[in-house]
Amino acid sequence: MSSSQLNIYVDQGTDFRLTIELFDDDELDLPIANYSFYGDIRKLYSSKRTAEFEFEKTENDITLVLDSHTTSQLKPGKYQYDVIMKKPTGELSKIVDGLVFVVSTITEV
Repeated sequence: MSSSQLNIYVDQGTDFRLTIELFDDDELDLPIANYSFYGDIRKLYSSKRTAEFEFEKTENDITLVLDSHTTSQLKPGKYQYDVIMKKPTGELSKIVDGLVFVVSTITEV
């Protein structure tokens, strides 16, 4: 599996969710519940982690999740991210990467 590039926009102080379809029904050899996923947001690839995605898994896809508390800690601007998949065999694959644009939110709740 090769990685895809996808730029995403995150509204500061709100909940963020993005679902990514990973497999067609005939491609999946093990249930996705057996796979592990890791994803970081950083200002630069060489800098410390700014935020970490949570993951929700369904049959063939994952959802990247950031709660409003996490996004409120992000300063508006451009970041980088990637998501790594770990198979039960230990094999690691980068499945997606790109830029994260954090956008200010005007409305206060």
